[in-house]
Amino acid sequence: MRSFLVLALVLAGGLAVCAQPTINVSDLPQGGTVYLRANGLPPLNADDINLNGADVTWNFSDLLFQGDAQTEYFPMSAASLTTQFVFSSADHFTAFEIPDLGADLPIPISGATVYREYGNNAYRTIGIGITTDLFDLPVNFQDEEELLPLPLTYGATLDASSAFALDLEGLFYYATDQVMDIEVDAWGMLLLPGGEYNCLRVKRNFSALDTVGVAAADIGFTIPREGTVFEWYAPGEGMPVLSVQTFVDIPAIWQFKFSETDGIESATGPADWKLGPCPVQEGQRLRCPGLSGCEVLVTDMMGRERFRGQPDGNGPHAGLPTEGWGTGIVWVTDLVSGRSARVVIH
Repeated sequence: MRSFLVLALVLAGGLAVCAQPTINVSDLPQGGTVYLRANGLPPLNADDINLNGADVTWNFSDLLFQGDAQTEYFPMSAASLTTQFVFSSADHFTAFEIPDLGADLPIPISGATVYREYGNNAYRTIGIGITTDLFDLPVNFQDEEELLPLPLTYGATLDASSAFALDLEGLFYYATDQVMDIEVDAWGMLLLPGGEYNCLRVKRNFSALDTVGVAAADIGFTIPREGTVFEWYAPGEGMPVLSVQTFVDIPAIWQFKFSETDGIESATGPADWKLGPCPVQEGQRLRCPGLSGCEVLVTDMMGRERFRGQPDGNGPHAGLPTEGWGTGIVWVTDLVSGRSARVVIH
């Protein structure tokens, strides 16, 4: 009888480990917390991101480390009094990087923040904050951006949209309209270089249109964006333990949880190269100040040569033309030192 009870407890414990999880507000990002994630290179079995359904196993244990990134979520008590008043329902905020809009802005922007709240049925973005050398500007979303259904359970869906407009009359105009199709399409065990996680997986398809106007330069244009983001959430982990963003159906940007004691294999490129922007649109110039005067080889994932030669420009103005490179992932290699780094072309 004792042996039977021990066996039953072991089996029950095993079933608990593999049971379908539920993600609540307490398992998602919390104000006053810094989350550490690694930027990674796509694994050999990158197509496994398309696995969905119940009790799935995703094995991405061969992800290569390519530098880390810290994301801090601030409590609303750390915001200015004006911002606290405008975004009174927000639970926290975090910084974000303003995308390269292809135009010089008429005012110096030193920072940007995004404000989010846990509502009754969804985790959503309610506004952004722009910091300049002259003023702080909170911008409410006209259509708040739903990010996740709450609570997060397998099979949950959410048809979401968002819209906001930043209008500095006579100076600058920037607006975004976006629609998203969100589904918790899988649950199961996720294998990463530093551990295993029982997860819910969220698939988010998005289509957006950015509108930009710079009055002083008499410039106006639109930028369409679309793609898919996959996110794996585990109980108690806050941010996703793995997120993958695709461009033109290519799983290009990988970010995963690790610890500094994992000892995972590194594929970090030299920090002084500062290749950017990444991802870069085909035909757009790739900045590479650290490669000024170097003999450079660019190859795709199949080893096919896309470019060989020296960057144009000198010093901080050095860059590479990307015309004809095609979309996908390429490696930029310094032929003298042998050092290389990855760039995503979309």
